Amino acid sequence: MEIIDDFGLPVAAIGADELGSAPWTRAPAGAVAVVRVTDPPPELHGELARRGFVRKPSTVTWRAALGASEEEFLGRLPRKSRQYVHQARRLIAREGLREVVEDRISPGSLGLFLDLYEDRVARMPYGVAFARRHRERILYGPEKYFGVFLYRGDALEGGTLALECPDESAVRLRWSAVTEETRQASLPRHLYLATMRVAREKGYAWATMGDDPNLYGHIPRPGLFTFKASMRFEAVASQDFGDPAGFDEADLVLSLDALTQPVLMLGYASATGRGLRPFIVSNAAVDLQQYLAPFLAGPAVVRPPGGLTGWPGPSR
Repeated sequence: MEIIDDFGLPVAAIGADELGSAPWTRAPAGAVAVVRVTDPPPELHGELARRGFVRKPSTVTWRAALGASEEEFLGRLPRKSRQYVHQARRLIAREGLREVVEDRISPGSLGLFLDLYEDRVARMPYGVAFARRHRERILYGPEKYFGVFLYRGDALEGGTLALECPDESAVRLRWSAVTEETRQASLPRHLYLATMRVAREKGYAWATMGDDPNLYGHIPRPGLFTFKASMRFEAVASQDFGDPAGFDEADLVLSLDALTQPVLMLGYASATGRGLRPFIVSNAAVDLQQYLAPFLAGPAVVRPPGGLTGWPGPSR
């Protein structure tokens, strides 16, 4: 067993051969928040489930078919999400905000975006600003990026950076950032739809809204799941959508002290299939309705350290 610091989260990485001896139980109190087995072999799946581990893809890709038109895509959204989009667009028109599409992102626009992005990430408890380390590739390739930006005068209010992936017929929305005022006005929804409009015009079939570490409550928060699902994106194991580095893992949450409650993991719904279901880890009551989605099986609630209370019905 090796205890590693995963951006402030103490994780005990164990080998499959260590599962039976449960070495994490002998660690000092508070030394381990999550126990993790990477690429667990099939013969251990049953034992992992009995011990309260959630077997899951390490990273999930959020994807959506672009469809024939924006009107068709908007028709898939829940009524409330459509209302947010229309409200955002009325505000853009009323306040004279300016949308700029750059098929090749300029150094000036990227500099403004990175400053905004890093300011927003710095406000997150476990945020990690990855984008700047990709600056040269964004500007000069070999991959091809485009950007959609929203300006108030010369001030950047928000933007998205999208990577074109012709081999997947997909555009990947790699990074996005908006000011707090813009976020509260639901303008991110407009920016995402505008990016998808450009992708559709370029002839792509799919859009993806990021690859998330599959432990919501650490770096990504459960609210990110709710937002992406409300935009009718669906989460799949990243290795099932062109990620050669994707792999499975099994996590046992022992403590929520270094995490935000509730913790959400998208685990496999069955021993053999690829479908997912939400596993929610919390010591408090949880309204499970917000974790329902058409692409997921019904939720399950897990009480630390690994006691499954199950479904159906919200936990009150």
